Amino acid sequence: MISSISSAMSGMASAISQFDRASARIAQPVSDMSDPVKDRVEQVIAKHAFAANLATIRTADDMLGTLIDTIG
Repeated sequence: MISSISSAMSGMASAISQFDRASARIAQPVSDMSDPVKDRVEQVIAKHAFAANLATIRTADDMLGTLIDTIG
């Protein structure tokens, strides 16, 4: 259960990095190489990845709480 929390936290950190990279590209001046629509899609993907990993942590926390309540 602890490994699932650790894995989810790693996924959250990765999503934050992905979001930050896309945001930095959006903030740069428009050039032929930039695609703000693609970068915005990357932000949405990162947002959903973050939310999915957060749901994993919440579920693991609920399961741990139930286990403690059952034992105690």
